[in-house]
Amino acid sequence: MKRLTICILCLIVHLEVYSQHSFGLEFGQVSQNSFGNVNQIGNVIVQPVGGGTTTTRLFGLFYEFEFSDRLSLHNKVTYSRVFTRYAFYDQSKPVFPNVPGLFETKAGGPPTGRLSLEILPQVKLLEIGKLRLNAFGGLNVSANIVKEQDDEFYRGLPELSLVYNSFENSVMPITANFVFGCSLEFAQRIVFWAKYQPTSYYSREIRVEGQSYPFENRWNFLSLTLGYKFHSFRLKNEDKQ
Repeated sequence: MKRLTICILCLIVHLEVYSQHSFGLEFGQVSQNSFGNVNQIGNVIVQPVGGGTTTTRLFGLFYEFEFSDRLSLHNKVTYSRVFTRYAFYDQSKPVFPNVPGLFETKAGGPPTGRLSLEILPQVKLLEIGKLRLNAFGGLNVSANIVKEQDDEFYRGLPELSLVYNSFENSVMPITANFVFGCSLEFAQRIVFWAKYQPTSYYSREIRVEGQSYPFENRWNFLSLTLGYKFHSFRLKNEDKQ
């Protein structure tokens, strides 16, 4: 009961001071880099296809709560596709006498959707006229949704086929990491965000026919998005003049 009373008092005090709420939509693009080690799973060698940037579209909804003129809490839910592509070959299949199957190379990976919830404390750095520059940093929690596919079979390569069809179970269903960036607002309606998520793991093992193998792979993201605040409302008790 004492805790409940304290919570109610805190809420009353909070409502007595400045607060502003707003929400809207955002869209843009996100660039992904992937990294990983060469992994051997039985006779199959697997390595993520990296060394370049993959770009896809990002869509989101955001809600912002301003505690004061300088401090706010920016929350958003976003969705984008991510890519988990691998190059792999079965070294047990000879191409020429005494030469492993280096040329039996395949490339692929399961299509994956990334649904993210972000909680981002934000501070105003400066304001010039209708322009406002903010900096933010916080937490990203993502559900990585792997789309189920029909199994594929490569003729004469049964072990490679088993590994390929096991990629779906290697993606961690939930990942969490820090993100940070900045935003530029115009007239408190149009917002541009630049956001970076440092390198983090998205897989730790892969299971093939009930056996687990090390399979550590990582990714990072840089997104550039544009948003529009559809509505905002302010709660503030004005002193009567």
